[in-house]
Amino acid sequence: LGLALEPSTTAAYESHLQSYLAFCANHGFPIEPTSDTLSLYVVYMSHHLKPTTVGTYLSGICHLMEPYYPNIRAARASPMVVRSLAGMKKLRGPQPTNRKRALTREDLSTFISNLPNNPSLDDRLFIAMLLTGFFGLLRLGELTFPDNTRKRSFKKLTLRHTVSLEASRFSFTLPFHKADHFYAGNTVMIEALPNSPLDPLTHLRAYLMLRDSAFPLLPTLWLTAQGSPPTYSWFVSRLQRTLGDSVAGHSLRSGGATALALAGVTDNAIQAMGRWSSDTWRIYIRKHPMLL
Repeated sequence: LGLALEPSTTAAYESHLQSYLAFCANHGFPIEPTSDTLSLYVVYMSHHLKPTTVGTYLSGICHLMEPYYPNIRAARASPMVVRSLAGMKKLRGPQPTNRKRALTREDLSTFISNLPNNPSLDDRLFIAMLLTGFFGLLRLGELTFPDNTRKRSFKKLTLRHTVSLEASRFSFTLPFHKADHFYAGNTVMIEALPNSPLDPLTHLRAYLMLRDSAFPLLPTLWLTAQGSPPTYSWFVSRLQRTLGDSVAGHSLRSGGATALALAGVTDNAIQAMGRWSSDTWRIYIRKHPMLL
């Protein structure tokens, strides 16, 4: 039962529960989750978070407290709580979403042109990850290790032996992604761009040459000069060092999806290439529909 949730989900749920327990302690309420207590929690938290986020918090609270309070889901579904949440959504109104901008091919060219004459392993690693993530529509979390050690799982790391290099493309096995709850794995295939400075195959070969020379026995594909998997902050800090804080982890995936949409690739193809299980991929397109 303990393995049903991913470590990252468990950590998030525990954070949600701590916010509820702190709310009860600060206001002198018993921790038993009644409809009244949950309703007051919704109103209080909606003044600090988006009401939609508070709804997500309630899910985590219900999951962790249900073994001790079997009636918590009935309290969560009560008219008092449901209407309190709906009322706060109306009262607070639609909250603006501050999404980071998508990467563009011009951004990629900037990084390529800034490469030193004799790139280090870390330089080659960053460029290879950047182009692989962009053209493979990968989440940054599928390329890096979480900064929070509790959320790390070696089962999610891509392995070096799964990489297949061909003349016009390369592929590797992605052991896990957000829509793959049982580690079935997916093959990511990326086409080469011959004679282009942005060719992901050329830069991956250059990285693998240094990586295999430095760490021939280590199993994971992506390795820094220290022989460890790159962390999320390691990648984002290098990204923002050049482009500023207008970009972040999601800029990689949204940039690749937007580039495909601008190139006229069909919706179904983009969804399949990005391994989206629903049409939520549309929020990754950072261009107005009239411009596509």
